[in-house]
Amino acid sequence: MTQREADVTQPTVPRAPGGASGSREGDSGTAGVGITGRDLEFAYPGRVLWSDLDVEIEPGTVTAVCGQSGAGKTTFLQCLGSLEKMTGGELVVCGADMATLRGGSRRRFLRRTVGFLFQNFGLVASWSVRKNLQVGGVRLSRDHSDLEEVFDRFGLPIALLSTPASRLSGGEQQRVALIRLALRQPHVLLMDEPTSALDDENTTRLNDFVTDHCRSGGIAVIATHDARVIGRAEHLIHL
Repeated sequence: MTQREADVTQPTVPRAPGGASGSREGDSGTAGVGITGRDLEFAYPGRVLWSDLDVEIEPGTVTAVCGQSGAGKTTFLQCLGSLEKMTGGELVVCGADMATLRGGSRRRFLRRTVGFLFQNFGLVASWSVRKNLQVGGVRLSRDHSDLEEVFDRFGLPIALLSTPASRLSGGEQQRVALIRLALRQPHVLLMDEPTSALDDENTTRLNDFVTDHCRSGGIAVIATHDARVIGRAEHLIHL
């Protein structure tokens, strides 16, 4: 059995400037509330990914989660978002106890509080960009007046709205997934390798979006190997 130790450190690179974003779905009951974990453990039969891990993630901060492949970065994000459960310890995310969250409370938590950016982007390939954006309860205006600015922010033409996701490049799909997060405005962003398909220009766009989100009181937790992302984080969790 192997055990990976986890430690929390703080990078010395400062955050870049950015503007503030608007109100969030998760503001009701979650604004000003962070993430706390004590003695966290996640284990499979015969293998411990991490144990004795304490985390304290404050509102308004970006936390990068780093570690070798197989260290459990994706699993850690899934535990924060109630898709997996820790096998030990106490984890409270925005006032919700992850050990007991289930049923309707879990669905409301996912809908109102948490937004995921998955490695596979979470898009339905056969659906249009517009239909993919509506997943999670996002309502779009018929004249697209609510989309022009956000599409421009992520460097995509609004003409892509009717295009099936399968016809987009990896980088375009990544940015559509980011636009969906920007429209939902969850309190907590959980992002798994978000720059894997992005060049420098679009990585800057992502970093600016995350910075703006946190400057208005949100939380971002990002699993990444990318120094361009790590350098913009206030805290580092190494698994």
